Amino acid sequence: MAGGLDKSALVVDPETYPIFSLAQQRFELLQNDLPAGMIDKEKTKITILETVKTKSMLPYYESLCSAAGWTADESLKATLKKANEEELIKFEEKIKDAQENLGDVEVRDGLFNKAEFFNRIGDKDKALEAYKVAFDKTVGVGGKMDNILSVIRIAFFFDDKDLSKQQIDRAKAELAKGGDWERRNKLKVYEGMQLMIVRQWKEAATLFLEAMPTFTAVECVSMKDYVMYTVILALTSLDRAEIRTKVIHNPEILSVIEQVPHLKEFLDSFYNSKYKDFMMHFVYVTDHVRRDRYLSRHVKYFMRMMRLNAYRQFLASYRSVTLQAMADSFGVSADFIDSELASFISSGKLTCKIDKVNCVIESNTADSKSKVYSEIIKQGDLLLNRMQRLSAAIDM
Repeated sequence: MAGGLDKSALVVDPETYPIFSLAQQRFELLQNDLPAGMIDKEKTKITILETVKTKSMLPYYESLCSAAGWTADESLKATLKKANEEELIKFEEKIKDAQENLGDVEVRDGLFNKAEFFNRIGDKDKALEAYKVAFDKTVGVGGKMDNILSVIRIAFFFDDKDLSKQQIDRAKAELAKGGDWERRNKLKVYEGMQLMIVRQWKEAATLFLEAMPTFTAVECVSMKDYVMYTVILALTSLDRAEIRTKVIHNPEILSVIEQVPHLKEFLDSFYNSKYKDFMMHFVYVTDHVRRDRYLSRHVKYFMRMMRLNAYRQFLASYRSVTLQAMADSFGVSADFIDSELASFISSGKLTCKIDKVNCVIESNTADSKSKVYSEIIKQGDLLLNRMQRLSAAIDM
């Protein structure tokens, strides 16, 4: 780790917790509106239970049984309870020994390891309390940041948006005191995740792209998913020039993007104005969005914004075009394009008109530019008037 070994970051188990693949599996298991055949729920259930048994996750198992409507296996619960109690006793004994015979560093490590234990078994409340106790015994920005980042991961794991926002602000305040580049970069990714969840996608895309060359936050999100998030957020929120320089030619994205089926084709077809191909790959990419536990809540927004961006890009090349010609370009019917454009025009998202008599779309790009120019002139006149009044007041 950059900045040297920080004992406060040491844990009993080298694996980082919570296990985010488990949260994704839980999401898939509990979803009832995913397309048939997309998820093998029985296989997912088996995988989850294997993790629960391996990590002795009694609190998580109990909450999952409640959420999924399962009848809890009392024998399994008894086994997990015994394992949890025995392990907790060992942590308590180590902390007591450190308090009586060792120093503050060992006490802090014991408290942090106890917090990691509660984190591992999925006990949110006890983990948060234990991290708080460990934080109070921690000296140094590095150790405190590791503590806060762990709490942020718990917030993401349990979909607690308020907690994640609060802890990210807390981490920023801590980093103002110092901190190494790796933790700064991790926090940038974590903040991007928070912004993505609350649909501030332009800000999230900017942070993701900034952190891309030095991405190390694999404990929170895999590189494959990170690239998927970056591309999707960039396509919906950045302009064409930014997409070209920051996404199309990004070496880190190019090295991973093909691991996500259809994503590269989706990106290329959009940028190169191959709208039939774009619409075809759009279906598959939408399935990725619908299946992801962070993005699924925004699937309708994603679909609407991508269609809007594609229509804007297409219409920017024409003063006028027939409905049928546009429909042919997108591989859809003229009635579909008519309905889509009417919706975007009525909501003020597109500046064009549809001539229903001649079945022609007339672009109002020039009118839009004139409107912006007129607004600038108006604002300029107001500024000059204020300057004149200020000058008159000073002369008096």
